[in-house]
Amino acid sequence: MATFDLNLLRPLLALLEERNVTRAAERLHLSQPATSAALGRLRRHYDDDLLVRAGRTMQLTPFARDLLPAVSRAVRELEPVIDRKESFDPTQTERRFVIGATDYMTAILAGPLLRTFSEMAPRASVDFVPQPERDGTLSPYSRLDVIVGPVGFNIPGDSQVLFTDDFVLIADPGNAALSAPEPSIARLSELPHAIAYLNDPDHDNMQDVLRKAGIDHIVGARLFGLASLPLLVSGTEMVALVPRMLAAKASRTLHLAIFELPEGITIPMRECVYWHPRDEDDAAIVWLREALMRTVPTLSREPSGPLPKRLRMTP
Repeated sequence: MATFDLNLLRPLLALLEERNVTRAAERLHLSQPATSAALGRLRRHYDDDLLVRAGRTMQLTPFARDLLPAVSRAVRELEPVIDRKESFDPTQTERRFVIGATDYMTAILAGPLLRTFSEMAPRASVDFVPQPERDGTLSPYSRLDVIVGPVGFNIPGDSQVLFTDDFVLIADPGNAALSAPEPSIARLSELPHAIAYLNDPDHDNMQDVLRKAGIDHIVGARLFGLASLPLLVSGTEMVALVPRMLAAKASRTLHLAIFELPEGITIPMRECVYWHPRDEDDAAIVWLREALMRTVPTLSREPSGPLPKRLRMTP
């Protein structure tokens, strides 16, 4: 301990996990030269290269592979001690909060949350980054403060419900196949659908949503995430099922027709904020969770333009 600078512990973990100096620097919010200098100091301390080039990528040395689990445990144990503050003043903090979120949550939440920040923590900032791959551990919280996402996707950590959204159908207003006062849900089987997958490209989560709504469908296009579906549908013959809040937001800038699912068919999607259990009482993370909860009532579920029509089950 006497010969090791504890300030190098986080850079060490970032370098071993990212296996890339540039990505480690971005994760640490440090410059690339500073991160390279940290790597040099770590190599001298351990008398090992730690990272070695293999073609166009970097790989861990055998020593570094053996070292990684112990470094990960050390960071988890020390962070509550190093980061613990007696108080947190949102009006004075210049902290950059990092939130892992789906594209849908970023689309509807980023702007309203930034307005909350401007009122409550004007010197703070927030980064929205893609949700990390889930490996069944709490490791994503080494680089994230919280994760915002849906229930049912094995997101680790403690959680609190933010809100529950539901799905509506969107189409271009000029889609003649849906011009009837109450279009039939059976009519949708004749139209191409824009489909989003939310997790595994080999298993379309939205296929399950369509089946629950009783919709047979032709796949017109597939893409990752929900946020781009309104752009894909606008000006085409395709239709798509999207969360209501996303449809409402998109309708302010795109010409969209929005349809309610038939009576008795509701497909809820519950959105939560997740955090590492060690941060349960961390004042900054508690404040961030409260800021998210404060923002939720400002999110709109109402589209601009005509009220949604309701689809009917019968032909």
